[in-house]
Amino acid sequence: MTSQKKTTTEKGTNGPAVLKDVLLKAEPRPQITDKQDEKTKYAIRFADAIAAHIASDLRDRFVGITASTKRDATSSSGRKQLDVNFSTPRLGLALGISLKSVHVRDVGSGHKYGHNKKRNTEELLVEVTGYHRRQPYAVMIGVLFLPFDSCTDGKRGNPSSFGSWVRHLRPYVGRLEPEDDLALFEKMYIALYEPDGTDLGFFDVESDPPKNTRPRSTGPLYHQDPDEPRPIRLLTYSEFLGAVHHAYLERNPVTFKWDDGEEEILDLEAAEEEEEDEDS
Repeated sequence: MTSQKKTTTEKGTNGPAVLKDVLLKAEPRPQITDKQDEKTKYAIRFADAIAAHIASDLRDRFVGITASTKRDATSSSGRKQLDVNFSTPRLGLALGISLKSVHVRDVGSGHKYGHNKKRNTEELLVEVTGYHRRQPYAVMIGVLFLPFDSCTDGKRGNPSSFGSWVRHLRPYVGRLEPEDDLALFEKMYIALYEPDGTDLGFFDVESDPPKNTRPRSTGPLYHQDPDEPRPIRLLTYSEFLGAVHHAYLERNPVTFKWDDGEEEILDLEAAEEEEEDEDS
C-alpha cells in the first residue's frame, strides 16, 4: 500500500474567501422552483469561477506547465474542454480537472440532491476515458460540488445525498498506473460548501463517508497507521490543492538539479520519509 500522503498548506488559499468570491461571481443563485435552464447557467458560472481560482492557485506548483481554464485539450474523440487544464507542448495534457455540481434540491426524489446523477456520471466517464486513451500518463481529477445540507437529508435509515454520491462515484476512482483502466480517475473529491460562503471542504471519495451526518472537519487528516493512506476528515482548500499536486508528482517524478549542473530524479516517497525523520 502506498505511503501516507502529505499535503501543503499555503497562505493566500483561504477556502471560505475563495468560495465567497465564486458565489458572488456566480449570482444569481437559482431557487428550487426555477427552470432547469437557470440552474444549468448557474452551474456553468460557478464552475468557471472556481476553475479560475484552482488554476491560479496551482500555477506556481507546476513550473514550465501552462495552466488554463476551459481550454481545448485533445482526447481520443477530438477536441474537448476541461475546466482546468495543465499541459505542455511536449507532453500534451499533464493534469486535467473536471468540475460537476448539484446546487439545488430536486423538485422530486424527496427534495434531495440525487438528480442529474446519470448525466454527470456519463459526462465524467466520457471525459476521463477519452483523455486517458490518448494520453495515458495524464492525471485526471474529478470534483463534484454539493451544499453541506446534502449530508443530512437521508430519511428512514437511507443514506444522505452526499453519502449516496460517494457510494455511486467510488467505482470510478483509483487509477494508479498508466496501464490501469482508462475509465478511472486518479483522484475524485466531493466539495461540500455552505451557500452563504462560510465553509468549504473536500471529501476524498476513497474515504469512508458518514451515512447521514456531516464529515468531520477537524483533527488529524490521516490515521496514525501509515498503511492507511485515506483521509479521515475533510480537506481544506489548501490541502486539496496539495493533494492534487501530490497525485501529479506520483505519476511524474521531479528532476532535482545541483549548482554544478548534476541532475537526479527525486523519489517522492523517500523524500517524505526523510521529512518525517527530520521532524522526529
